[in-house]
Amino acid sequence: MFPTDAQHISFPLSDEASHYSNQPQEDLPKELPILPPTHFLSLARNPLLTTTVSGGHPFDTSTLAAADFDVDARSGFMPPTVPVVKLTGEQALWEATLDSALGDGQGLTLGELEQSQQERDKSEKWRRGVELLPVISITPIRNSEVALRRAHHVLTFILHLYIHSQPPLPADAQPEQTPFVIPPPVSIPLMELSKELSLPPILTYSDNVLYNWSLHNPQLPVSPSNLKIETTFSLTPSEKHFYLTSARIELRGVEALEIMRSSMDEAFIGDSLALRRIAVYLRRLANVIEELTALLMAVRDECDPKVFYNEIRPWFRGWHAGGREWLFEGVDEEDARKYARMSGPSAGQSSLVHALDVFLGVDHAKPHGPGSGHSSHADPTFLMKMEQYMPRHHRAFLQHLRGSYQTSVRALITAAAAGGRPPTPEMKTMEEAYDAAVMALKKFRDGHIRIATLYIVSQARRGVKEEPQHEEPVVRGTGGTSLVPFLKECRDNTLRTTIASERERHTQTQQDA
Repeated sequence: MFPTDAQHISFPLSDEASHYSNQPQEDLPKELPILPPTHFLSLARNPLLTTTVSGGHPFDTSTLAAADFDVDARSGFMPPTVPVVKLTGEQALWEATLDSALGDGQGLTLGELEQSQQERDKSEKWRRGVELLPVISITPIRNSEVALRRAHHVLTFILHLYIHSQPPLPADAQPEQTPFVIPPPVSIPLMELSKELSLPPILTYSDNVLYNWSLHNPQLPVSPSNLKIETTFSLTPSEKHFYLTSARIELRGVEALEIMRSSMDEAFIGDSLALRRIAVYLRRLANVIEELTALLMAVRDECDPKVFYNEIRPWFRGWHAGGREWLFEGVDEEDARKYARMSGPSAGQSSLVHALDVFLGVDHAKPHGPGSGHSSHADPTFLMKMEQYMPRHHRAFLQHLRGSYQTSVRALITAAAAGGRPPTPEMKTMEEAYDAAVMALKKFRDGHIRIATLYIVSQARRGVKEEPQHEEPVVRGTGGTSLVPFLKECRDNTLRTTIASERERHTQTQQDA
C-alpha cells in the first residue's frame, strides 16, 4: 500500500489552460498544457539508477517521482537517451560472442529449418564457443542500471540463439523429458543480473524494444523517425520494422500518459469544471489511441508476414505446454525450477497498454463462473503474469495507478451513477468521452487481432496446407496463450468496460429478475 499522502499530488493547470476550460469543447486547442517542471512526468531521470534490490532495499515508489517509476516526459517508458550499446571490460566478451553469431551479416540458422552442413557446422561451432566461455562476474556493473540492462539484452539474445539454433529432437524423443540445457557461462551471470533487475532470465519486450535502439543522427532528439534498431536475430528489415513499430507506439503513447495525469488531477477535485476538463482529456485520449492503432497497422508496410512467421518469430519462443523445459546449469536448484517454464517476449509486456487498461478500468481478471458479473483476483491472469516480465520501475508505476482510486475517472463516473440521480450535463458529457476512449482501445485490440491473424494464424494454416498430413495446430502467442481466443477475450473485456455496456447489463438483470 502507498502512504495516504502519496495517493494524489495536485498540480494546477496553467492560467491559459483554465481559460480554455471555460470555452466550448470544440474550441479547445489541440495541444495539452505544458506540464509543470515539478510534475513526475517532467522530472529528469537519474542516468545511473543504482539498485540494491538483492539486498532487500528496493526503490522508493511512494511518490510520483519519475526517477522512481522510470517514466520520462519526452519518451514515456522508453529511456530519453540512447541505451548502452556496448559493454566494456570483462563483459565485452559477451558482446564479442553475440557479434560472432550475428556480425558476419548472415547470422545463425534456426534449428527447426532445413540446414546445410555448413550452416549446421557454423551453429555447432558457435554453441561450443559459448560453452567454453569463462563464467564472468557481474560485480563491475552491479551498480549501473543501464549496464545491467545491456547485459540482460546481450545474454538473453545469446540464450535464445543458443537454444533455437539447435536441431530438433529425433521423432521418438520425449520433449518433456529432454530439457534445453543452458551452460553455466550464460546461466550463472544471467541469473545474477536478472535478480538485480527483478526480471526473468529470458528475452523480454524491454530487451527487444525499450533498450534495443540508437539514433540515426545523435545530434537530433529521440523521435520515431530518428530511431534505429541495434540487434536482430534474422538480420532482416522485417525484424527491424517489427521492433520499430512497437517503439513508435511507445513514443506516441507519451501523450496518453500526460492525459492520464491531467485527468487524475481533475478527478481528485471532481467539481463541474473538473468534469468538463476530464471530458476534453478523454476525447484527446481517444484520438491518441486511434493514432496508436494506425501505427500498429503500419507494421504491414515493411514487415513481411511470411518472413516474420518463419524466420523471426521462432527465435522469440519460450517454454510452451508439452515443450522442452529450460534447465539453467550451475544455478541454485530453486531458481532452476522456478525458471524452467518461462514465456517469450510478447506485446502483453508493454507497460503502455497495461497503463491504458488500468487508467480506463478495463478488468481482465477471470470471472468466478458463467454469468458471473464479479471478477476473481485469486488467480493471476495472463496479462498480470506478463507484468513480471516488465522492468520493475514500470511495474511499480502500474501498481500506483491501481492504488489511485481517489483519482480514478471510472470510479468518479460509477460513484455518481450509484447515487441514483440523473447525470448532470457535465457528467453525461464525461461519460460519453470516457466511452469514446474505451471504444478506441477496443478498436486498437481489433487491429491487434487482424495483425495476429495475418502474421501468425494465416501463416500457420498455410504451413498445414503445404503439409496436409499434419493436423491444424493450436496457434499460440510467444507468451504461450491460445492466441486468437486470448486476444478476443481482451477485446471483449474492453467493450464490457463502457458505461453504456454496463447500463445494458444492469437493465437486463432487472428485466430477468
